[in-house]
Amino acid sequence: MKGPWGIVALAAAGLLAAVPAVGQTFVPAGTGRPALMTGPVPSSMAEPAPGFSLGAPAPAMTAPATTAPANAAPAESGGTSPQNLVAYSAAVVDGPYIAITFDDGPNPETTPKLLKMLEQRGIKATFFVLGSRAVASPAIIKQMVAQGHEVANHSWDHPQLPKISVAAADKQIGDTNAAIEQITGQKIRNVRPPYGAMTPALRAHLREKFGSTFIYWSVDPLDWKDRNPQLIHDRILNNVHAGAIILVHDIHPTTVEAMPKTLDDLKARGFKFVTVSELIAMNKGVPEPKVAAVSPAPKKKPKPQGTTAAVVPAVAGATAAAPKPKPASTKPPAPIRSSGATMGLF
Repeated sequence: MKGPWGIVALAAAGLLAAVPAVGQTFVPAGTGRPALMTGPVPSSMAEPAPGFSLGAPAPAMTAPATTAPANAAPAESGGTSPQNLVAYSAAVVDGPYIAITFDDGPNPETTPKLLKMLEQRGIKATFFVLGSRAVASPAIIKQMVAQGHEVANHSWDHPQLPKISVAAADKQIGDTNAAIEQITGQKIRNVRPPYGAMTPALRAHLREKFGSTFIYWSVDPLDWKDRNPQLIHDRILNNVHAGAIILVHDIHPTTVEAMPKTLDDLKARGFKFVTVSELIAMNKGVPEPKVAAVSPAPKKKPKPQGTTAAVVPAVAGATAAAPKPKPASTKPPAPIRSSGATMGLF
């Protein structure tokens, strides 16, 4: 991820009262650090251009102009209940549930190896696939579905959607939905915009036209940038939290190489894997608002156990610390209540 951007706060109290906040988390580009926000999704969240060979990092992107938020669920969604939000980067869950997501595939060399690893461990994942690659490898897509994984939309060939025409963006999402639906027979709703790039206006348009729900992430090991299996493992384990959505890419051999130990260690900590749609179905809502300190901040006395994480009013650079999962023990683990927003820093 490149080019850090601050997150713009929605300052007008009247606006906040009029439009319910989604309480999304974000990883400001280049930091890997999440911050809860109540405003529009910034277009500064980035991931690399896809490719089976080493790819160049995503080009620099400009932040969108601040406009009225588009993150309230439209009327046809049934309101702003926790399961009807327009965008998610994590969830508030009762229990140690997480979703691991794989982008940019399928890759005929690496994805089948990953599918075998997941099947051996009984783990369900979500694959955000490119339409162009789905039609090139339909058997792999069918294998994903047969094993119980979720297949979702990552555009046709990975452009920055805000940088192309609305008609072209429609084609990227619509053609990919159609391709996946033709292969799987399943209706596709979840979309991960390439590079995480999106504007409020385009998001509202795609939501209206396709009924899309936008899926981001709260844990990013930067596996596209640092092709080091141990580093990928460590970043995920150091930053995972209940309700997390983990972003990795199944097109990179080093990522697939990192998965056996990563998955085993996550299971050893007591985490349970679900698909993104299952995680959303578990979502309990948005944590109570709480001001977070801007980093760096002076050390404060430890707070009592059981406090909820913060919903940050989009203060630039703001982060919230996450509870670290306890190692698995012989005793049944106590229910974990996630903040849906936080993780440690790396």
